[in-house]
Amino acid sequence: MKVANAFAQLFAILAFLTLGSLMIIVALHLLAFDDAILKVQEIYQSSWRSVQVGVVGLVFIVLGLAFAKILVKSGRPNEAIIFRTEAGPMVVSAGAIGNAAAKAVMRFPLVKSVKVKVNILGKNIEVKLHLVLWSGGHVPAILSELQQEAQQRVKRLLGAENQLIVICDVKGIDAAASNSQDPAILKK
Repeated sequence: MKVANAFAQLFAILAFLTLGSLMIIVALHLLAFDDAILKVQEIYQSSWRSVQVGVVGLVFIVLGLAFAKILVKSGRPNEAIIFRTEAGPMVVSAGAIGNAAAKAVMRFPLVKSVKVKVNILGKNIEVKLHLVLWSGGHVPAILSELQQEAQQRVKRLLGAENQLIVICDVKGIDAAASNSQDPAILKK
């Protein structure tokens, strides 16, 4: 949906700029109405003039699409990290990093659900864990263990050369009793 949203925004911007420019031209009487009609008739009557206007319109469309592509690419974060090993270059996607962190976190019985968001900027990786926990545990201790486990799992995937930050964001704590609230089970 991001691409469609960007195109819609770009179209709206161009439409408003075009309409605003036309209104200013009319308000300042820079182009008389009769002259505008004559110019349009001239374009319709001459095939060479029609080709010229069509080519200029095509150039504007291509430039608009180029700007839209730049807009979409600048708004989209990197989706993979590339690094070199002895075997050659490796590409690890943000999805793979998120899956590794989610699997590490879901091993804990007090985690009801997790959503992972991965941001990659060069060699810096930020993993945000949006968690819903079951009640019945000491939350700071659990979050510390979750954070360490996720960090170790992702570090094994990526190696030590990349900067990794794991952020735990507790979105809620469900009051329903978990399967087991024995603190000894929480230690893995």
